[in-house]
Amino acid sequence: MIKNIDAVVVLYHPEESIIGNIKTYQQVRTIYAIDNSEEYNDNLVEKLKQFENLIYINNKGNQGIAHALNVGAKLAIENGADWLLTMDQDSRFIENSLEILIAWIKNNDTSKIGIVSPYHLTKNKANVYEKENKIIDELTVMTSGNLLNLEAFDNVGKFEEKYFIDYVDNEYCLRLRRNGYSIKVHKNCILLHSLGDVSFHYLFGRKIVCTNHNYIRRYYITRNRLNVMVKYFTSYPLFCIKEVKALVFEWIKIILFEKSKMKKQKSIFLGIKDFLFGNYGKYNV
Repeated sequence: MIKNIDAVVVLYHPEESIIGNIKTYQQVRTIYAIDNSEEYNDNLVEKLKQFENLIYINNKGNQGIAHALNVGAKLAIENGADWLLTMDQDSRFIENSLEILIAWIKNNDTSKIGIVSPYHLTKNKANVYEKENKIIDELTVMTSGNLLNLEAFDNVGKFEEKYFIDYVDNEYCLRLRRNGYSIKVHKNCILLHSLGDVSFHYLFGRKIVCTNHNYIRRYYITRNRLNVMVKYFTSYPLFCIKEVKALVFEWIKIILFEKSKMKKQKSIFLGIKDFLFGNYGKYNV
């Protein structure tokens, strides 16, 4: 049993695969399973009871990923944890990756480190990555698989709940960096991570990767991305310029390759409108 490291996994209509995924990080002290599902899955909740160190919390509807992460962090801090492992339901560590990650934080000065992250191996990176036994600095990382320094969390504040979902991780990472904390990626630790419904296309001989996020996600991505760009432009202008390019390129990919083109474009316009008028929170379908 590893002391002072808890985990939070955010659930949303999870499938049976969640059980196998949790087994790859069940060695932490306590796992907080925060369920954002609108409907209670008795069968799955019963299966979660096999993990003696898991505490299931019904969030009574979708309160957003930021709120669920904040619930987990609050509980971990109250229970004396120093670090919090943040997990998506569809992510899993391979081999002994988590043990390597934990050993690193135990053997290094982490006082000014906000996050230690594994390498996220997504579908579009499969079969092209070889492990490297080195640590690198990153500006931002995705939430899943991260070891979150709870002292830093206490200093910089909670995850941004008004975003609901999307860019919660980017905003938090930039806030950490602006407050003097670094973000490390251990490239010898691998997390298998699902990222949308990935498809591959070719344009003028160039391979194009589409995530095929649905129209609701397109709304959140657009609205929250714009807010992050405005908030952090003076501190991280290159990051924000890249985000502008990504917004345009993703829009082009929707038009050329993805389904539900009009619905997604309408959501993008609505995301821009709500950003301009300062409307945040949950998307009203």
